[in-house]
Amino acid sequence: MKPPIEPNREDCCNSGCNPCIFDIYEKHLAIYKKYQETGEKSDMYLQNAISQTEYTTFIVISNTEICVSHNLILLKKMPNTNSQTVVWNPGDHFLVKYNSVPCTRAYTPVKLKRQNHDDFDFSIIVKRYTHGLVSNYLCDLKSGDETLWRGPYGFYEVTRNKFNRIIMVAQGTGILPFVSIIEKILSDEDDMTKLVLYYCCQNISTVLFRDELYTYQCYWNFTYKIFINDVPEKTCHKYREPITSHKLHFKDVIELEPFSIHDQFMICGSSKFIKDYETFLKNENGFPGNIILF
Repeated sequence: MKPPIEPNREDCCNSGCNPCIFDIYEKHLAIYKKYQETGEKSDMYLQNAISQTEYTTFIVISNTEICVSHNLILLKKMPNTNSQTVVWNPGDHFLVKYNSVPCTRAYTPVKLKRQNHDDFDFSIIVKRYTHGLVSNYLCDLKSGDETLWRGPYGFYEVTRNKFNRIIMVAQGTGILPFVSIIEKILSDEDDMTKLVLYYCCQNISTVLFRDELYTYQCYWNFTYKIFINDVPEKTCHKYREPITSHKLHFKDVIELEPFSIHDQFMICGSSKFIKDYETFLKNENGFPGNIILF
């Protein structure tokens, strides 16, 4: 086991990143010291082509606008003699470094099972914001451009049958961590956890992973609804596709009652969206189960 590389002061963007690169370094240093004393290796040191403490260069394989203001970017590690692969857990995120104005942003890596043999390490979906420095930087990248990433970071662990039911409430790109979690649970024949997804989108064209979600319906333990404020009459629906023509309201969540301590709620979206539903569950509804915020 090699000692962790101490970051330079300029490696910190001073924008309140969580986790900070210096916090990660201290954690790795403590694990390394323990290894020196006991010879015990941590799971954190499993072979991985991306590091939590130093940036790794990834090349843009393709950058495609998949719907209005949303780009799908495929990335692959720079070719070298290292045969390590990029590894992360469902729900984890990576941090990308933007050099022009020193800062980092978190993005959820995705690589679905059907893409396992495709020639890229991970993909991200970026929503472009008019004044978003990092989102515009990423959306303007060309094939062959180099980018800097570190990670993975995350706290969520998929544990077989830990909960009877997991309820996911996602807004926009907040679907990204949930897709990997859903796929992992559904691919485990011994996991009996029931999954419920409520997915909020601006319009039908911004429904991400629409085909995948529709396919997941064939599993007995997965149900979902897509909430869109205004669905045009001529919209092409798939057979029995659960698209609802109104915004998600608290009353829609109440329809999932009764709740129990064996339920888990996961929420991902804008800060306001997350706070609103967390407050509703805790204060107004008295939800007795576990709540996870992404």
